Amino acid sequence: MQEERTALKLSALGYLFMAVLGIGFAILTRSDAIMLSGFFSLIAFVMGLLSLKVVDLVRQPGDQHFHFGYAHFEPFLNTIKALIILTVCAISLAAAIDALLHGGRRLDAGWAIVYAVVATVFSFAVATIQSRINKRTESPLLAVDVKNWTLDGFINTGVGLAFLAARVFTGTRWDSLVPYVDPVLLIVLILVLIWVPLKTVLDSVGELLQVAPMAEVQRDVQERFDKAVAGVPIEKSYVRMVKIGRFFYCLCQLIMPSSYRIQRVKDLDEIRGRIAAGLEGVHPKLVLDVLFTENEEWTK
Repeated sequence: MQEERTALKLSALGYLFMAVLGIGFAILTRSDAIMLSGFFSLIAFVMGLLSLKVVDLVRQPGDQHFHFGYAHFEPFLNTIKALIILTVCAISLAAAIDALLHGGRRLDAGWAIVYAVVATVFSFAVATIQSRINKRTESPLLAVDVKNWTLDGFINTGVGLAFLAARVFTGTRWDSLVPYVDPVLLIVLILVLIWVPLKTVLDSVGELLQVAPMAEVQRDVQERFDKAVAGVPIEKSYVRMVKIGRFFYCLCQLIMPSSYRIQRVKDLDEIRGRIAAGLEGVHPKLVLDVLFTENEEWTK
């Protein structure tokens, strides 16, 4: 837990640095593309602070307000973050199109290149550190962070190449195209960036709505369950599952024949133990419930 918090703090401070760097260089270079990057980093910084609170919440047990715990706060936070980014993308896209329609804008390509180099190196460095930590923590919040920092690194590389081209073209026969570099680059950035928050929204909303995992995951769990209960006199069974944040919930309902008799509650716990052992490795944070009944109505 402490390692995850440390990584999230590092990420938040990194985004603060990138926000100051981006907004400062955007004012210096008059580049909307760099300004967009700065605003993205500012949003990520604020969300990073919220992530630190969410990390503490998801580890707490249920209480009188949330009987089943706080796992849903992770996909909820990721959804809010993605929606804010999509809003910024829409506003920036409108500004870029307006600039194209009005002759583009001149920028200081030299300082823009300096920004791109610093931002690229910093982004890939943080992505590498976060990725190593996430291999040990398997945190959904860090997983999103790693994707964002990696994407930032590739984007800043593209930004640097575009500004380098603008620098090379200045004063040549291609000079008339230079004012269009920034708005065109801004549109390209938006088209590249928009797929990440869109996918985040789809995945996170799916978790909030408790959509079942992918078909192959369901098949794997079902096969493991069937092997675990082989030999147990079951008339019918239902295996239901959902992933919410970092937790994977699995409900196994076993309909027992009316002739089935148990001598001790421990007999049922032994069956639960077999199922738990069979599902080991399905997910690092598996939450398992096993219910027994004679009446199938109780499973609906």
